[in-house]
Amino acid sequence: MTRPVIPVQTDWSDVIRSSRTTLTTHMWNAPPLQPGAPTRGPAFQALRELKANCARFLTFWTHPQLAVPALTPPTETSTSWDFSRIDPFVADFMAAAEGRPVVAHHATIPHWMFDVPDSFELDPDPGATVWDYEVGKQPRDPSLREIADYFERFARWYISGGFTDERGVHHASDHRYRFAHWEVLIEPDIGHQLSPEVYTRLYDLVVERLRPLDPEMRFVGLSLSPVTQDADYFWHFLNPANHQPGIPIDAFSHHFYASPALINPLGSEGNAPFHTWPTTFFAQADGFLDKVALVDSIRRHLSPNTEHHINEIGSFAPDVLAAEPQIPQEYWALGGALIGYLWSRLTTMGIELVGVAEFLGYPGVIPGTTLVDWDTGEPNARYQVLRLLLDHFGPGDQVVTTSAGSELAPEPPVHAQGFLTNSGERRLLLVNRSAEPAEVDLATVGTPVTVSSVSVDTAAGPPVTAQVHEPALVLAPFATAVVTFT
Repeated sequence: MTRPVIPVQTDWSDVIRSSRTTLTTHMWNAPPLQPGAPTRGPAFQALRELKANCARFLTFWTHPQLAVPALTPPTETSTSWDFSRIDPFVADFMAAAEGRPVVAHHATIPHWMFDVPDSFELDPDPGATVWDYEVGKQPRDPSLREIADYFERFARWYISGGFTDERGVHHASDHRYRFAHWEVLIEPDIGHQLSPEVYTRLYDLVVERLRPLDPEMRFVGLSLSPVTQDADYFWHFLNPANHQPGIPIDAFSHHFYASPALINPLGSEGNAPFHTWPTTFFAQADGFLDKVALVDSIRRHLSPNTEHHINEIGSFAPDVLAAEPQIPQEYWALGGALIGYLWSRLTTMGIELVGVAEFLGYPGVIPGTTLVDWDTGEPNARYQVLRLLLDHFGPGDQVVTTSAGSELAPEPPVHAQGFLTNSGERRLLLVNRSAEPAEVDLATVGTPVTVSSVSVDTAAGPPVTAQVHEPALVLAPFATAVVTFT
């Protein structure tokens, strides 16, 4: 059966908006990135080669031995402060940034600051995954000042060269880092399940303590999980009346991951077959974009000068906890196509930051999120799409009116978006959301010169660039392509 050719139309003179979207990624304290691990060097090199602004380093609660520098509460005479396992991550991350702006996201609260059960025991293995680390729901200090003090000391270690602990002992560091942003907590709507009111109080206390350390540093709030259904987080946090006087609401963030139904997270048996994943992923993406539009309307109503960050986008394969995940090779190109589609749509909507997850996922810890191979640290197709977009587009590009399809076929498998770049070039992003090849007709768009693409055909390799001599172009399955015109 012959597939219909999909016409693409672009009006280069009709500018929708100037892009203000920073495209970036994040790295977290994943055990395969510890010193001595074979994955570490190639992964950090891959991060460096992206040259992304506002990359984020996250200390995540699943691995508290690598995230929390005060693992046990103070005694009458001593404390447990120790940054020796965190410092190597931060130092190499800052080196990979090469002076570009970064986001500090030291987000994990020590478990002992909550009402944890007496039976809770912390695994001493740094590589152990502790899914129930955020088991407590009520802070042991209702004023929240103990938690705010903890984050102040954490920040002083990296910004101010050290801090004085709870027992009056000074801990000196060699660090004088500067962070463009500091993000307060990670997904507080799950885990500790902080209410919007409690979260906002804690945000204010943390910001109040950290602002004097670097008056130029800005703050990101909320960092909500993909599963949150409570719009009160946005309504409450974005209302300046709910904050203490002088506390800025610089930016807020929330996350999105597409996934098949997670029927069997420990293996492939019983999960939806791969041929259903593309439809599921892009339908979920469209639903999320509707949510973003609604949330942004709340932002414009309550705090129009606050930036809207979607700083984790990505996808899961269903066997998120499997020791030996069975992820089809086509998945990585599909995940890349999802990245390209979401970035394009979010840029058109005016979202200030889009972050692609992540460095890195690995067996047992949501492997489908990774941008690099968990054994070798080498890039996969999701990484290659991120690099393709960073190499060809950026803030300040002009987003122009673009459509794909016709009145008889208004929802084709190909997404198209045109940009007039800062360098003066006309470029067209094309995303094939289908597992089948798709042919597009660019005759009315202009004279194409080159096309650079990532797809099932390119596997984990870098984008392939080819000369274009005809207005008809065939996109491989799950292709993300950039066409440059004269």
